[in-house]
Amino acid sequence: MAVNPRDILPTKINLIRLKRDLAMVKRIRRVMEEKREVLLHYIRNTAEEYNRYQIEVYKEVIQIFALYYKGLSSEGLLKVNEYASSTPESFKIKIGTRVLFSIRTNTYTPIEGTVAMPPFPLGVSPYLFESYMKLKDSLPLILKLAMYEETILRLIEELKDTQRLINALDHVILPGYTKSIKYISSVLDERMREDFIRLKMLKRKHITAEEKEEAVMAQQYRR
Repeated sequence: MAVNPRDILPTKINLIRLKRDLAMVKRIRRVMEEKREVLLHYIRNTAEEYNRYQIEVYKEVIQIFALYYKGLSSEGLLKVNEYASSTPESFKIKIGTRVLFSIRTNTYTPIEGTVAMPPFPLGVSPYLFESYMKLKDSLPLILKLAMYEETILRLIEELKDTQRLINALDHVILPGYTKSIKYISSVLDERMREDFIRLKMLKRKHITAEEKEEAVMAQQYRR
């Protein structure tokens, strides 16, 4: 929250409180900066894992499509569509969670035995059957890639929030505290100077009064 210097009474107690709060905000700023560095570290590591799985998935997908198109050319589009439309949607995955630097992300695990087998007849093209088996075996790898992609997105969102907070601290909150402390310090210094001048004038008046009193007493003594 921004601090307006004009909204705070210029007292020593408020000055002490503001200095204490400023020290605390600076500590929060250092913690946020450390958090940003840790998030960047996790993003780099997760991106490396994502790239590794992405390369593996792309290799598998290229092989799957190569086999599929060979089977498609052998069976024909109508038969392949018939096999696909006759296959029930039974694939299920187990969704879990993992905590990565206080950030919860989803994990995806395929449930064995839930991938339905297309109704391939005897004598179906081996390329089509092999493409199906290869796709089935690649599902855990594809889900792993999806998990790393979601993790990167959530880490980036957390990094954006952290950077926004750091920007708010640097450009709004910390300058507000600094201005308030400077304003109160200047007011208190001015009051101190005024009190010093006032005391000096009172002392001078007191000395002048004593000198007059001594002069009167000396005059009376001569008489």
